[in-house]
Amino acid sequence: MAKTPQSSTSPKRVTKSIRMTPEEAADLAQLVAGTAYAEAALLRQWVLAGMQQFRVAEAIRAYQDGALDVAQAADQARLPVAVFLDDLAARRVALLEQPDAFGPGLAALREVFGAAPDESAPNMVEAHQS
Repeated sequence: MAKTPQSSTSPKRVTKSIRMTPEEAADLAQLVAGTAYAEAALLRQWVLAGMQQFRVAEAIRAYQDGALDVAQAADQARLPVAVFLDDLAARRVALLEQPDAFGPGLAALREVFGAAPDESAPNMVEAHQS
């Protein structure tokens, strides 16, 4: 099977526009002034950062509502589970009681290392909470 050569060009970009008040536009111009960045580049960077913050906030909301477990919420937020757990801790969001909050990841590790869940081992989460 022949490989298709991949293009080294960037994917086509789509232009989006927003309307700002004169005061907001002046504030933007002041933020950009004195930087080495183009206004459009900074706007794009800020929009992408805001989109990620929104993803995380929505994933946390869905987790708190019980609609998603930790692994699903981390996936929705496009974060590794460990980073998502750090975000939960930073926002002082309590972990919900779940039988296996780490889901498929922990099961996969058990399978790889040939270990079965040890019922006699102490639950470190519960021990830490007391």
